[in-house]
Amino acid sequence: MPDKFSNPIVIAVVVRDRFSMFKSCLEAIYLHTELPFRVIAVVGGTDKQTEFYLKQFEKLKDNFEVIFIDHLLLQGESRNIALNQFDERFCVILENDTIVHESWLSPLLDCMTTEKAAVVMPLIYWHRGIHATGGKFVEYEKDGKVMFKNKIHYSDITRKQIDYPENHCLLIDRKQFPIKEIFDDVEPFDVDLGLICKKYGLSVYFEPRAVVTYSAPPLWEVRDIDPFRFRWNASLWKKRNRLFMQKWGLLYDPSHKIASYQRQQIKIGFARWFPNKLTLGISNKSVKFADYLHSIFNQIHK
Repeated sequence: MPDKFSNPIVIAVVVRDRFSMFKSCLEAIYLHTELPFRVIAVVGGTDKQTEFYLKQFEKLKDNFEVIFIDHLLLQGESRNIALNQFDERFCVILENDTIVHESWLSPLLDCMTTEKAAVVMPLIYWHRGIHATGGKFVEYEKDGKVMFKNKIHYSDITRKQIDYPENHCLLIDRKQFPIKEIFDDVEPFDVDLGLICKKYGLSVYFEPRAVVTYSAPPLWEVRDIDPFRFRWNASLWKKRNRLFMQKWGLLYDPSHKIASYQRQQIKIGFARWFPNKLTLGISNKSVKFADYLHSIFNQIHK
């Protein structure tokens, strides 16, 4: 490994849609990261249980720091706050429900230096198999208008250049970006990063030798309701999607994204008013049933 990688790599851990996954995420980092590293966790609007755990973890680890913000954070906001905490060139942005596996970091660094990439994403698994191997931009005509759409790859497990990365886990070379705050709170969030890279002539790569798992949702805890509802707010998504289209001058087809948000509303609905073990259990079962119906529908229409 080149000498420039002898310094610790910064791993910024941010919340996706639940607080309760910090423990699993952090334990995996400290178990499976094979290179020198330090961790910065950014969490907004947290509950007392998560706050206590992270403060205790900070006391135990001399290479761990936590930044508390007094309100729930949008995706770009949390990432930009993390980036403002350090000056190192190379950093990982990791969502707290993503679990890293053995020897995951070296292949990302190797790919970045070999290909001179600005962003590298790993192979991402989830409970149904492969979750993503990169993303592609697609343009097509609809009602006489040119529409823009994004499509996630699920195959071709070889190192390759891609249009945009899934944002569960990213290695970033900050030196290549001419802007300090890389992330913008528009939707689709991950596609926006790909378009930023395209604008500045930067390359994005997929590296299959690095493997992580985007965790299947566990049984809900009461503390997860607020961040989950905040993350899956369909009205907020539509507002941010309008900003995305204005920013890039595109007509975006949101159909598959809106469908995803609508499925999550089932889970939110059961636990909205009276969150306890019963309503949370019903919520998880309802989403599992919805996922089951969705998988049957996909098989029928293959």
